[in-house]
Formats: sequence, structure tokens, C-alpha cells
Amino acid sequence: MKFGSGSKLSVRTGITLAVLIVALAMPSVPLAQQCEDSLIYPAGSQPFGMAYGDWQVAYWQYVFSIPVSVNPVIDATGADCSVAQSGGPVFFLNSAFFGAPVTRTCAVPAGKALLIPIAAWECSSVEPAPSYGANPQDMRTCAGTVMDGFGARTLKLTVDGTKISEAQKMRVQTPYFQFTMPATGNFLGLDGVTSGSSVSDAYLVMLKPLAPGNHVIEFEGAFVSGPAAGASFGVTYHLTVQ
Repeated sequence: MKFGSGSKLSVRTGITLAVLIVALAMPSVPLAQQCEDSLIYPAGSQPFGMAYGDWQVAYWQYVFSIPVSVNPVIDATGADCSVAQSGGPVFFLNSAFFGAPVTRTCAVPAGKALLIPIAAWECSSVEPAPSYGANPQDMRTCAGTVMDGFGARTLKLTVDGTKISEAQKMRVQTPYFQFTMPATGNFLGLDGVTSGSSVSDAYLVMLKPLAPGNHVIEFEGAFVSGPAAGASFGVTYHLTVQ
């Protein structure tokens, strides 16, 4: 059968109307949310074959292994941001000790995802209270109790001005793990202690690789109750991806 132009118009109009009805029926996702989701690996995912809890273990083992003199957690300028970074797919950024806000300038290799442990507490077999745990369950309870006092609503993370509100929901506890550290000048300030076991509880996010060029990442938060009540932090990273 040969359709005239009027029939073609009716068919096209019908198709267009059907598409419009389907589009209206679908739940809408705000553009800001779409942009946010495109920047992070979601909770429950396994970036590069590892769950968020396992990446948090890798992060703490990295931190413990570095002498305090060049430890990037303590670094206030970003001069040490590349110390002990692995050749793997993920580059570790760092939060900071409680106190005045910190601004760091750092170069990051292109193609690297960025792990950001925004707020974290770990308890181990070698630290004094309130960070001591005699066994894995004690460590889980210890770290969890302190992090229960963190105000999730105080947590703010932005990447080039885009707010990552999902970060407030991305709390993860690690499995029980082992770590090693230098005998002197170590991160815990325990001279003569070279190893221990730990559990950490944290709000952390892994960003997908950023485009080459300059970027600004900002995050902050505060503990509102519990053993760390009143402690707060703020970190700004000026990154050059190259």
C-alpha cells in the first residue's frame, strides 16, 4: 500500500506522541545529580575489582608505611602528596588532622581514580584508648562508636564546584587487617612498634579519573558527639592532572 503525505504525518505524529508519553512517565533525575553520579564510583561498587572497604584497607596500609616526616596526612602544602603512591589505577588523596583548614597543591597522573577518605577513625591493637581494640570485634566497635559521633550533615565535598551529596551516605567499615610501619618516626608515634592490626570506619569516596588540566577539590566535616566531639577539619586540593 502506498501512503500519502497525510498518512506519513499521522504516523510520525503518533510516534512522537508515544515517545513523549514514555518520557513523561519515566522518573526524572536532576541534572546536578546526573553530573554528581558521573564523577564517582557508587556505594556498593567494586572499582578495579575491589570493594570500598578493601580500598580503605589499602589506604591505611599506605598511610602507616610512611614516616611521619614525609607523611601526606600531616603535610600542609601538598609537597608530599606523591610519596609512596603506587603504580596502580588509584591515587590516594588525604584528609587532615583536626584544626585549621589545609590547602594543598598536588600533581596527579592522568587516568588515575582518586580515593578520598574524607572522615575516618581507626582502632588498633597497639594504640591507647580511645583507639585501642584487643580483638577484631573490639576494634570494629571502637571505630564504629567514634564514627557514630561524626555529623554526616556537616560533611561537604565539591569537585570543581559540583557538590557530591552522596558522600554523606558513603560510610564503610573495613575488614580486620594487618599493617606495618617504620620502627622510628612512625605515623602513630610509637617508637619500636613496627606492626599491628586494625579496623577503620570512614566516609570515603572514589572519584573517577578527572580530565587533564586544573581541578579544585574541597571537603570538610566535624564530629558532633562522642569521644571526638568538637573536632573538625577542612581540606582544599588544587590538582593538576597531567
